[in-house]
Amino acid sequence: MMMSSSGGGAFRLRWDVFLSFRGEDTRHCFTKKLYESLHREGIRAFMDDEGLDRGDHIQTSLLQAIDDSAASIVIISPNYADSHWCLDELARICDSGRLVIPVFYKVDPSHVRKQLGPFKNGFDYLEHRFQDQKDKVFKWRDSMLKLGGFAGFVVKTTNSDDGEHKNLIRRLVQRVLKELSNTPMVVSEFAVGINKRVDKVMDLLQVRSNGVKVLGLYGMGGVGKTTLAKALFNSLVGRFERRCFISNVRQFSSKEDGLVSLQNNVIKDLSPEEGARSFTGDVNAGIYVIKRIIHENRVLLVLDDVDNVNQLDALIGKRKWFYEGSCIIITTRNTTVLPGKHVDKLYEVTELDTEEALELFSYHALRKKEPPQNFLDFSNKIVSLTGRMPLALEVFGCFLFGKRKVEEWEDAVEKLKTIRPGSLHDVLKISYDGLDEQEKCIFLDIACFFVQMGTKHDDVIDIMRGCGFRGEIDMQPL
Repeated sequence: MMMSSSGGGAFRLRWDVFLSFRGEDTRHCFTKKLYESLHREGIRAFMDDEGLDRGDHIQTSLLQAIDDSAASIVIISPNYADSHWCLDELARICDSGRLVIPVFYKVDPSHVRKQLGPFKNGFDYLEHRFQDQKDKVFKWRDSMLKLGGFAGFVVKTTNSDDGEHKNLIRRLVQRVLKELSNTPMVVSEFAVGINKRVDKVMDLLQVRSNGVKVLGLYGMGGVGKTTLAKALFNSLVGRFERRCFISNVRQFSSKEDGLVSLQNNVIKDLSPEEGARSFTGDVNAGIYVIKRIIHENRVLLVLDDVDNVNQLDALIGKRKWFYEGSCIIITTRNTTVLPGKHVDKLYEVTELDTEEALELFSYHALRKKEPPQNFLDFSNKIVSLTGRMPLALEVFGCFLFGKRKVEEWEDAVEKLKTIRPGSLHDVLKISYDGLDEQEKCIFLDIACFFVQMGTKHDDVIDIMRGCGFRGEIDMQPL
């Protein structure tokens, strides 16, 4: 059951699914087979492999894994409530507001709701042990009540090799795949004007009509092509059996074996069965595999920031290879890389209008829809000087965030007047120059190492903490 919509989305949270279970009941049977089946389908499942005594407190890493998962599968078995660690996990899962799928393993859902049957003795013991923490026990009971009320899967037998287990795991994996396909990508904290642009492109695409649709989004760097592509992906994703969003094609294809790596990503997302197998590090071999898999299902494929026709040849091949009704969206700065053999519809992404630009800048600089009167003139000048380019407005707005002195805004406007018209690079340079020395070092480390390596945000935070920095705090200005 979907408890509530998750605005953050699983794209890309670190995990697709968190598995909560009582180790002594199901670790080496049902849960193990479920984990293996999820993995084969390309679903990133978190399973605590340690099974060790954790002391009195649940491991922080487990709570972080729950927070960084798009969904949770709770395998509630007879001894589940004997463990206050399991109940802590369950409480965190229910608080997350994300997808929760219960598996009632040899237990009655009504017993889960009412904490009766095999759960009565466990809760009686917990009531006594935590008699000074009644709020904690109440939260555990409330979480059990919620879980027992969800529609889930019931396992009646213990033999993991019988047909019931195999059929149930297959259905469970299909449910997860279906739910995850509707999980949105993170677009932007302040996506001003995006709905209007999405509506225009959807009219252009006519996605419900027959045929394979190939759309090219083009425009200057920083104008919002990627943001629009993500919003379109979110609007369309539920209509397709398979979907794939490949970011930063230009950047990654420039690396050694970069195109092969991107091909592997396409294959993994569009056909997890093929993705589990490796092919030789050769672009032609990758093209052959992609050709074989894209005619099997209606797919939604987004290639972001393409700058070479060879990238399209390697990643999508020919239109006729795709299954009827598939949709491909390509973003680029240069229309010359969008020949007719690949693309049949073009949409130019232009700068925001003045009202939208002012609103976007105000959100980032002041966290308000409109600037106050004493900053209105400065804001209008900044909107004009940045050419109403979304990325420039976001960066310069963040640069001025927290600055409330008129002199600081005057200085910012004067600096903007010195840059070349429409130069995004110069706007970014002003923002960089405004960092202190430590922030500049962190920025350069991230740009030169972590971005090139494709390191995830949370891993960067952990590495920074290990080096003596304050992690999230020190990255905030960036």
